[in-house]
Amino acid sequence: MSLTVSLIAFASFIAATGAVLAVALLIRDLRRSNKKPDERLELTPEQVRAEAAILPPPPPSGRIDRAFYGLIESSGTGIDPQAALALVIGGAIVGCATALVLSEHLLAGGAGLLLGCSLPLAWWALGRMRRLRLMKRNLPETLEMLADGVRTGGSLQQAAELVAEQAPAPLSREFDYCVSQLKLGHSPLAVMQRMARRIPLPEFRIFATAVLVHRQTGGNLALLAERLATSARDRYEFHGHVRAVTAASRFSVIGLTLGTVVAMGILAWLRPEYLEVFRSHELGPSLLAVSAGLQVLGIVWIWRTLKVHF
Repeated sequence: MSLTVSLIAFASFIAATGAVLAVALLIRDLRRSNKKPDERLELTPEQVRAEAAILPPPPPSGRIDRAFYGLIESSGTGIDPQAALALVIGGAIVGCATALVLSEHLLAGGAGLLLGCSLPLAWWALGRMRRLRLMKRNLPETLEMLADGVRTGGSLQQAAELVAEQAPAPLSREFDYCVSQLKLGHSPLAVMQRMARRIPLPEFRIFATAVLVHRQTGGNLALLAERLATSARDRYEFHGHVRAVTAASRFSVIGLTLGTVVAMGILAWLRPEYLEVFRSHELGPSLLAVSAGLQVLGIVWIWRTLKVHF
């Protein structure tokens, strides 16, 4: 009986949440700005219309949709955003159903739902972080290879083939994709737009824009690639210096967070009656929730403080 009531309550909660989200998305769409998107990678309107058949699908206009699509593309998973969304929804359903079956409690079902949909997102976020770290490290040498390939008289496709053969992963895979798309007849506009989304680094975005400008008006592309390589190397060294200077603070945060969890586990093992008294007290769960919230708030605060934009 309690399971049936919990399922009905949970279904009502899901329905109400879906209705609220639908209204919020509708309001967002109605209030969306009519400003034109960034056209730095666009050609003339006639060229865009002529090449529209082979352009990659444009990114969605909503902020949350753009963030999700950007996460999937820059994580290098190789799956399509629609399949990734289905995976998130499936994980949420499985997590919620498992928690409800094991505990027969509505709050546990909600926690299982959040955990089920968060695990795929966390996995992709970690993959994106690791992938971008490798790209930042190897981008200066990659741009120098491109500059050498262009300076020796080769075309963009030939320079990209050189990078695909000699550059380390994951940049080698991205330029191998670039070469394969150019060989299939796709325009440089389409290929550079897709690569700029999959390599979300400022230097590569500037390089992609320079390639398209060079395609129309010409210019010294090799010199620009060398300067961008120098800029990327300076940024990587600066971030390395910041990480070294703030290492003590970051390890302190990690130690305090893990120390709290470990101390709680040791106390539960040695003196479980203390935790039972705390849990049975009327203020115990509230104090535990407040402490957990403050812990998360402190971690986010310190993470944002140590994050340097350069």
